[in-house]
Amino acid sequence: MIILISLVVAGKAQEGYGLAFASKNIAQEDRTSLDLTPEKPVQVKGSYSLSFDLSFQPFFRSYFGYVFRITDEKRQNIDLIYNVRTKAFYVVTGNSFSGITFSIGPDSLFHQWNTIRLDGNNEAHTLAVTVNGKQVGIARSPVISGSMLRICFGANYRKAFRTFDLPPMRLKDIRLFAGNRLQHHWPLDQTDGFTDKDLVTGQTAQVKNPVWMRPAFTTWHKADSFIVKGNAGIAMDAATGTIYITSNDSLYRYSCYTHQTVAQAQVPHISPQGLHAVFNPADKQLYQLMADSQQVAVCDTGRHTWDKALNPQNVTSYWHSNLFFSAYDSSVYIIGGYGDFRYKNEVHRYTPSRHQWEQVAMTGDTFTPRYLAALGHNEAGDTAYILGGYGSTTGDQLLNPHNLYDLVLFDVKRRTFRSIYRLKEPEEQFAFAGNMILNTAQQEYYALTFANDRMNSSLQLIRGSLKEPVYTAMATPVPFDFYDIRSAARLFYTPENDELTVVTLFSLKNNTTQVRIHTLLFSPYGLGAQAPADRPAPLYLVRIMIAIGVVIALFLLALGIAALNRRKATAPAPVAPPPVTATTIIIPAAAPVAAGHHSGVLLFGHFTVTDKDGNDITRAFSPLLKELFLLLYLHSLPGRGGISSEEINEVLWPGRSVKDAKNNRSVNLVKLKNILDKTGAYTLAKDNERWIFRFEEPAVQTDLDHYYQLLQEGSGNISALTALLKRGPFLQGTEYPWLDKFKADIASHNIELLGHFLEENPDAAPAFVLEVCDCMLHADSLHEEAVRHKCRALVALRQHAAARHLYASFLKEYKSTYGATYEVEYAEAIAHC
Repeated sequence: MIILISLVVAGKAQEGYGLAFASKNIAQEDRTSLDLTPEKPVQVKGSYSLSFDLSFQPFFRSYFGYVFRITDEKRQNIDLIYNVRTKAFYVVTGNSFSGITFSIGPDSLFHQWNTIRLDGNNEAHTLAVTVNGKQVGIARSPVISGSMLRICFGANYRKAFRTFDLPPMRLKDIRLFAGNRLQHHWPLDQTDGFTDKDLVTGQTAQVKNPVWMRPAFTTWHKADSFIVKGNAGIAMDAATGTIYITSNDSLYRYSCYTHQTVAQAQVPHISPQGLHAVFNPADKQLYQLMADSQQVAVCDTGRHTWDKALNPQNVTSYWHSNLFFSAYDSSVYIIGGYGDFRYKNEVHRYTPSRHQWEQVAMTGDTFTPRYLAALGHNEAGDTAYILGGYGSTTGDQLLNPHNLYDLVLFDVKRRTFRSIYRLKEPEEQFAFAGNMILNTAQQEYYALTFANDRMNSSLQLIRGSLKEPVYTAMATPVPFDFYDIRSAARLFYTPENDELTVVTLFSLKNNTTQVRIHTLLFSPYGLGAQAPADRPAPLYLVRIMIAIGVVIALFLLALGIAALNRRKATAPAPVAPPPVTATTIIIPAAAPVAAGHHSGVLLFGHFTVTDKDGNDITRAFSPLLKELFLLLYLHSLPGRGGISSEEINEVLWPGRSVKDAKNNRSVNLVKLKNILDKTGAYTLAKDNERWIFRFEEPAVQTDLDHYYQLLQEGSGNISALTALLKRGPFLQGTEYPWLDKFKADIASHNIELLGHFLEENPDAAPAFVLEVCDCMLHADSLHEEAVRHKCRALVALRQHAAARHLYASFLKEYKSTYGATYEVEYAEAIAHC
């Protein structure tokens, strides 16, 4: 019975729907607001509960803001706020913290639905919060005591409670209970429009700027489309979520996290038709291979240069073969393919460390010659699955070629093939895109199928079992032009942002290739995984399930008694079937931290640099390399236009000859690149004789980039700005004559924005005013208004001695600096208190 009910709940959790909130880096009027009570408040008596499912969208810089605000007819409020500095949720009642605070681990917060329930009791004057079935806090005598509630999630447009700070969150299934009775249920299961209807009473919730999630789960989104020169190859660096597209004159890098494509020009060369591309995670380099002629070209992805060009006259005889990099033996395997009127079942192996090619002699079950199959492999690289394809028993194209639907296991260690099953032949024949994604937790795969008997085809995502010959179609198809020697498709998954990416290629007649990239919100663990419901299933459903459970239990009991009577005194131990090898190449057993390990550069406070693993590598920067880096980075900020070699020479090597300065610059640039390579992706190139340096996010995060984004948001995100500035003044302890103008500009921006906030918010919380003033005093230690506001805040907090001491220190430093006495007395300075 328990299992059956769990299945019902889990089945519902697998549905992809909800409301995403537009929140950061956009105008306030474009942010999402969900008002459950737009027309009239909801009435509650005695005890009530508000329950909803929540997750956060990954890869945002800031998550500060209001999840919801509940207000009553007495203008009292309960707020749920996320604090990005402490990474915790706080329940606020009125103008005070209630004492209820809780955190949700990043795996759950970013990749799963988390059920949060607020339980209020107006009679007992208590407020409790439960997260995923566990109570996290209870407060006595909460502020709200009214019975007419208005509830708003995200941005709030009500006059007395207006706020536009909200986290980039996702919600679904909001329920309101009166006692134990379900009073309202807004599922947030829409595809368009600006309303959602309560399933219980039909009451309509109003949504401003909605981002409905169901279309994102079911309809592929076109992320990019562009044309490259020559023949293209596709490969992915799973560690950084970067998809590489090779071409004749450039290397294109598409970030699955930012959905941006960057092209890096290279020395022009001609790529042969049918080349293979693969990324080697061991040496972090990109390879192009031709199995026919055993050619290999290696690209240093940090410097974006190839060590050689492949012979363009060689056209492959292994079209649409499957390949993968095996971590087991650090080799690239190429399996099957088609060319010269023959389908192949050969296995080729290339070992980069030895620059060695070999054809692997295979044993085990017969592997039918084929191409257009899908392949997925496990993280260890010792096992791969090959699904379907098109070929013939003999390999001869003239002898009964046909579609194949078998699943075959390739054992790298033992060099064997093993047949697992054969799918039932479908009414509409199909082949497969070159790779598939494996999910070991559920023993299932995800692959792309397409009709290979027409040019105007489409890619259909399917989910299938690695144990049983069953599969199910998912989402809408993606348009796909198929002509076997001119087209290709690859499927990728990035668990960090719960997204599938499809890259398709089609070679045009003018020696160019059309590249199209589509994405789909997808979460086999994430948004399909949910903690147990904190409310029971509907009563009628429980009764049905209990009845079914009782019948099944009685039936099983009868079977068990019969089996017990028949059982022999000594029963042979059952033979377990051979286990399916664990496969986790794309989807990890547990979803990783949302942002993963990101390298970073911190310029507020003391200069600090961390590498991709989070290690502090600041000491690797000598004083000269530090200044060289800052010259390049700061002069490449928006509006600066870069820095010339002559300007670098004047700062770092004044008086040296042009030749000596050039040699010193070249040597130190190489040293600097060796350090920066440890941080992640960046570009350093010349544009109109000026050096331009940029980090690529989210691989490398810098507080200065974050700072400028916060400036664009204005005072709407002042809390995040103060959290950043609290670390200290810009490049504290670093002094160069050329740096003064940068420091002055940033100090001016800080004082203007923070000062404006203090003027416009005279009733701001004193503790927060102290933080704002401290940030202003980092920029200007004698800023008069900052000192006066800080003194007033200290007085408001009853710290009179601290306020007097602060003002006395200010008067002393003022006289020492300016040689004059500051005329405003302490009593006058705090007069507004």
